[in-house]
Amino acid sequence: MTSIVGSDTASPCDEMEDNLSRVRQLDPTIEEASVRRYAREMAEADAVLDSVDLEDVPLVVAFSASWPEGTVR
Repeated sequence: MTSIVGSDTASPCDEMEDNLSRVRQLDPTIEEASVRRYAREMAEADAVLDSVDLEDVPLVVAFSASWPEGTVR
């Protein structure tokens, strides 16, 4: 598997370092393995959600783009 890194894309290593530094701002004691596992789980969940086809599913909640007349207090 090859990875193309352009000026607008970050390598997976750079992305993990960025994630790790952001998480360590919240919890300086966090282990890198925990962050890697969480990032992998999120990527897997994202892939599952991308595979769900909701085109023919009715919207459960009624939606209206119009605003009620007058001011709301």
